[in-house]
Amino acid sequence: MIKNTKLFETGHVIADFPLPPIILNMLQTKNWKLLDDYFLDISRPNGLLRNFLAAYLEFETLEHIIAIRKSPEDEDGIWHDDGSRFLGFSLSLNQNPENIVGGELRFKSKESDNISVFPPQNYGKIILFLSGIYGYEHMVSAVTKGERVVIAGWCS
Repeated sequence: MIKNTKLFETGHVIADFPLPPIILNMLQTKNWKLLDDYFLDISRPNGLLRNFLAAYLEFETLEHIIAIRKSPEDEDGIWHDDGSRFLGFSLSLNQNPENIVGGELRFKSKESDNISVFPPQNYGKIILFLSGIYGYEHMVSAVTKGERVVIAGWCS
C-alpha cells in the first residue's frame, strides 16, 4: 500500500536521504565492498534506509546494487518495469553531478508518452518511483561524460 500522497499522484518523489560522512571516504577510495556492506546494514529491519522507504509504502523485501555508469563504454538502458516489484529508487552518490553528461533517469506511465527526465542528482538525493505493478516503467540514458554512481534498489 502506498502511504505518500505525492508518490501516489505522480508516481515519483525526490527527497533528501541522510548519508554519514564515512560514505565520502568509501567513494574516494572506491571501497565498494564496505559501501555495499553499509547499505546491507541499513536495509535490515529498523535500518535507516528501510525505515525511510517504509514512510512511502508498505513492503517486505528490499534489494540494492551499486550502479556505476561511465563514459565512453556506457549505453542507453531499455525501458523496463521491474516486474512485480512495488518501488524502485535511485540514491545519488554523485559529488559533482554537473560534470556528468547523460545518465538521466527517465520515467513514465505505460499508458502515456509523457516522460519525466531526472538528470544526475546531487549527493544524498533519492528518487523514488513506482514500478510495473502500478503501471510505470523507467530507463537510464547513457553517460557520455563523467561517472554516475548511485545506489539503485527495489522494494517488493
